[in-house]
Amino acid sequence: MPEREDITYFGAGPALLPTDVLIGAAEALVNFNETGLGLAEHSHRSAIATNIVNTTKEDLAKYLDVPDDYEILFMQGGGSGEFSAIVYNLVAVWVERRKQKIIKDLALGEGMEVPEGVLVAHLRMAIDEELKIDYLVTGSWSLKAAQEAARLIGPEFVNVATDARKINDGKFGRIPEESTWKLSKNPAMIYYCDNETVDGVEFPDFPEILKPNGEDEEPIVVADMSSNILSRRIPIKNFSLIFFGAQKNLGSTGITVVIIKKSFLPPAVSTPAPSLLRKLGIPNGPVVLQYETIAKNNSLYNTLSIFE
Repeated sequence: MPEREDITYFGAGPALLPTDVLIGAAEALVNFNETGLGLAEHSHRSAIATNIVNTTKEDLAKYLDVPDDYEILFMQGGGSGEFSAIVYNLVAVWVERRKQKIIKDLALGEGMEVPEGVLVAHLRMAIDEELKIDYLVTGSWSLKAAQEAARLIGPEFVNVATDARKINDGKFGRIPEESTWKLSKNPAMIYYCDNETVDGVEFPDFPEILKPNGEDEEPIVVADMSSNILSRRIPIKNFSLIFFGAQKNLGSTGITVVIIKKSFLPPAVSTPAPSLLRKLGIPNGPVVLQYETIAKNNSLYNTLSIFE
């Protein structure tokens, strides 16, 4: 039988972890820091769990050079769960920002509130005329993300700005030239997968067309970096949000990391009331996928897997 040292592993799923890390993890699973309990047995509400969360956030912020105006969240559901979460959260942010703009534009006078029926009517019109989320489909993962967005809010709100299959005989394998991308005007987000493991496609750099341009409404860029996080330096400040599963370069399956700009969280922006979203036909996401809830509870709203 081969020994661990004899194996070089390039699987696209869970990554090969260093043997000394696994040995330490195995010991912690039985008796963590001489507490008599394994790490997986300690309460996620304990000081031990809080310390692990905070230390991990500090380490990631250091290694990835995360600016102070970003928040690091630990969630569950994997990258596929984030396909849904980003739609729920960022469309809700779009609705809230458009709501505030409508209230300002109507300018009814000091102390006067916009009647709910009037506000809902204006928001519905804005949604029908303006709401778009853009996807760069360059492989199977970004395709699944776009399909999930269409399932949740309707294909009429999803703009596939580029589809790599159209330049490669119906197959993935190349990234279309940026000049051919059909981006929407001020979309709720622009999404891409930085490294498509199944199709062998990786963006060599941050797309030039998506770089901040110094204008008031900079591109809201979201990236799935599950496959290549910590493999190279990335310009965090160019993204509004990135997410990645732990199972590639961080640890074992069970944790998903979200790094999000604080301007998409309270107090910078509030989450619209569920009743308003229902009236607008916008889906309310599960509470465990709400970034506001996870951030407010330091990633410990529900039982988090702290064995990472």
